[in-house]
Amino acid sequence: MATPPIAAYIYDRCATLATAALDERIERCRRYAVEHGWVVAGEWVDRALTNWPRPRWQGMAHAMRRAATGRVCLVDSWERISRERDGSAVLRRAVHLAGGYCVTAAGEDDLGQGRMYVAAPPASKGRP
Repeated sequence: MATPPIAAYIYDRCATLATAALDERIERCRRYAVEHGWVVAGEWVDRALTNWPRPRWQGMAHAMRRAATGRVCLVDSWERISRERDGSAVLRRAVHLAGGYCVTAAGEDDLGQGRMYVAAPPASKGRP
């Protein structure tokens, strides 16, 4: 019996109206997913520079929780999640609680391959 393919949930955040750089990042993620035999489960883009709120991230995590197959949040680079260490940890933890893990298009993951393990930062009001 064949193992179902990994479902890749592509995520980015962008605050500019110009979409060329965003389109390039999303395309790199799509190529990475195809190269690894993953199925793209969808694409989520938050239009903000700040960590909170992140409605598309929350929607992606919700979709991941409902999936029955292996799942990864695929980003072009760690900075697409957050440039702040605590903010990144909170967001990545939401993915882990949904049964997934985060991967970059450069091949890093938050399970120990080129990135620190996810740990919960101190609780902060207003965060997911």
